[in-house]
Amino acid sequence: MIPRAPGLLVAALALGAARAAPVVWLVGPLGGVRLPAPARVGLALLLAALAAPALLAQAAAAGLDQASTARLAVLVARELVVGAVLGLVASAAFRAAESAGHLADTLRGANLAEVLVPTTDERASPLAALYVLVATLVFFQIGGVPRLLDALLGSYRALPVGGGLSASGARGAAALVTAASARVIASGVGLAAPVIVSLWLTDLALGLLARAVPQAPVYFLGLPLKGLLAIGLVLVGLGALEAALAGDLVGWMSLLARAPATFAH
Repeated sequence: MIPRAPGLLVAALALGAARAAPVVWLVGPLGGVRLPAPARVGLALLLAALAAPALLAQAAAAGLDQASTARLAVLVARELVVGAVLGLVASAAFRAAESAGHLADTLRGANLAEVLVPTTDERASPLAALYVLVATLVFFQIGGVPRLLDALLGSYRALPVGGGLSASGARGAAALVTAASARVIASGVGLAAPVIVSLWLTDLALGLLARAVPQAPVYFLGLPLKGLLAIGLVLVGLGALEAALAGDLVGWMSLLARAPATFAH
């Protein structure tokens, strides 16, 4: 058993941090994998401390001052699942931007080029790294961190700690993750659409040139032409890309705010 007064506070903060930890782990602008593990755990505890009064009241209502170790372990696992769903939804916008850059690089023939993405400490294609950096910048510009923290703290109100996880709630969470994954694909294709269309038209023009002038080295002309066209189009259209990412991120934040309700069904 846990001692009543200090144990209740420890249990409440531990459960709150268990929900916040996956969000800190998965969302690059909060530090992501760039932060050392102790710093990520500390940040998760700090976020849980912001909601300490509500968490303490919920823990008392759930009787966690008399909870066994086995029950606490189950509740921590439940909070990790909830946090993982929230983190996946919150990080999906950046994955969509990264997939758009990968798609653009693949179509321009630079799919083997790799650079290090500063926000994730992972290797990606050059345009994927650029798209992720622009998405991160836009995230800060639109107040993404306060929105994300509001959604996380709001999840404690919508889905109190110390509760259970029903079968319908689990199905709702699975449906949410599936919908978010499908939206990542749609968003990635949409962000890369200008490059896709321009390179498709370039391939069409080169194909017509090859039919008209069979001896022309179309392949060797096409590689640098498509590469320069894609990069030039991305650089010229950075303003439009920023606007598209801003609208996209607002939509993802709205989806994140509604995510806790899926567990309550």
